[in-house]
Amino acid sequence: MASVPSAATGRRPPAVVLVEAISVAGFALAFAPLVLRLATGLGSPPALAGALAGTLIGWIAADIASGTVHWFCDRFFEEDTPVVGRLLIYPFRDHHRDPRAMTHHGLLELMGNSCLVLIPLAVLAGARPQPVALDAAVVSFSLALLLTNLFHCWAHSARVPRLVGRLQAWGVILPVAVHDAHHTAGHLGGYCVTSGWANRWMDGWGVFARLERVLVALGVPATRQP
Repeated sequence: MASVPSAATGRRPPAVVLVEAISVAGFALAFAPLVLRLATGLGSPPALAGALAGTLIGWIAADIASGTVHWFCDRFFEEDTPVVGRLLIYPFRDHHRDPRAMTHHGLLELMGNSCLVLIPLAVLAGARPQPVALDAAVVSFSLALLLTNLFHCWAHSARVPRLVGRLQAWGVILPVAVHDAHHTAGHLGGYCVTSGWANRWMDGWGVFARLERVLVALGVPATRQP
């Protein structure tokens, strides 16, 4: 989700914008060598097969990761919780109040926070040679998470580019109907917002509900919201 605007002006603090811009630049610098290494390693059919498998695994892993963060921020802590409340919890709860608000956010706001989280992964993955399949998984995972907020935004947009609409219809990125279920079911499921593929497993197997019971038993404060 996007960052919190200034309460006084309704605008995002300049420091936040600066951090997001630096994060995007830093991620691009760390990610580019990894992509180049992957491209140069696709010289044989086995390498291509491994890259395709890694790409699929990375995309699914990103969907699960997006759902895990979404679920946690929906179900734990409060907007007035020190530090994490305004920075992390508020954007998710505010999205419930106004789901269309994110459609007015720019690309920097949609991607900046994601880049900040992804920089360490890109740096670690690029630090030493890895199998092509692993490189493909990291590239796919990183790209998917980088674009997740954009996919989420498009799922709330009244109109999207034709190609985006087709990708939604094919289920490559988050389809509108799949995400609508999250907002019409009391925000109690459908947390995965990259492609939405993982929702059938995470909801069907009750993964998040079971994790929630464990965390509550461990004393992690659950949200007061229903």
